[in-house]
Amino acid sequence: MFFKTKAAADAECLRQKTLLERHSREAIGLSQRQMSDFITARDKLAKHGKTINHATDFYLDHLERVRRHGITVAKLAQELLDAKRKDGRSAIYLRDLRNILLGPDAEHRSLFARAFGHRAIAGIEVDELDNWLRDLPGSPKTRMNFRANIGVLFSYAKKRRILDSNPILQTEKPKLPDTPPEILTVEELQALLDAAQHAPDVLPMLAIGGFAGLRDAEIKRLDWSEVNLARAFIEIKAGKAKSARRRIVPMQPNLAAWLRPYSEKTGRVVPRGYRGSIDRVRKAARLTTWKKNSLRHSFASYRLAATHDAPRVASELGHTSPQMLYSTYRELVLPEEAECYWKILPVTEVANIVTFRAS
Repeated sequence: MFFKTKAAADAECLRQKTLLERHSREAIGLSQRQMSDFITARDKLAKHGKTINHATDFYLDHLERVRRHGITVAKLAQELLDAKRKDGRSAIYLRDLRNILLGPDAEHRSLFARAFGHRAIAGIEVDELDNWLRDLPGSPKTRMNFRANIGVLFSYAKKRRILDSNPILQTEKPKLPDTPPEILTVEELQALLDAAQHAPDVLPMLAIGGFAGLRDAEIKRLDWSEVNLARAFIEIKAGKAKSARRRIVPMQPNLAAWLRPYSEKTGRVVPRGYRGSIDRVRKAARLTTWKKNSLRHSFASYRLAATHDAPRVASELGHTSPQMLYSTYRELVLPEEAECYWKILPVTEVANIVTFRAS
């Protein structure tokens, strides 16, 4: 401490001596339990180079933060969703985020909302988040999904200066099994599409999944007006894409061949009651199991093997970078398999015949 005059310094020195004497007299009146607690706390803090005063200041700041920012998790989550909606995020993204943070509606609250919805967000500790994530039912991938979405909420709280840091970043990351995505063989996809020729209402959605790589949700929202056979591309509008960004997916020649008989179709590509038709097609093709996202995985794997152009394939899939392509769709496909895949055609198509669309 520094002072302008010696008199000011002497006055402060007297004040400090008086304070120490008073504290000493108070210390004599401490019970054995209080003194033991003090010494134990002092020793624990000393291991980390901290003092009782450090701990007191930290905890008082924490309590003051909770008092100042008493906004609950549920209230801040709703504010976050409103902000993301105004930012133009897609309906799919908003739905998924809401389902994890709050639940689909007031009567069906999410697991996270039940545990933390009523709590002040500034009062939630890293340890309790870590323990809660570990106790979640489901696979490590489910836990990772929860962790990512909940992290969005705490990141928003940090931007609002409610928190100094995002506690989710300090929770343990689950280790995901290093298994490649499941894809269809050339023979399996050929059998599936051949069987679908007897169920023509669902054939287009299968062909588009396998030869354009659209997400299931994107195919379900697709309209025939967005399938441009004349210019050989499929348009994914921003409002129907997971990333809320419009993209144009080029149509490969074999996909155009499968879709050519549908050139005059209007309305939704996916018909009502499609699930029953898909099950019948799968059984007719003798596919005992339906691998999740196998059509999109197949497109990514065979397209990458055919082009050796990761940025191009990533763009067609709607990824922001090739890293996602390598981390998710890294199934090994031989060049000759890729060549056969992109030659899968309907049995009525002949290589030297060109079909003209009526004007």
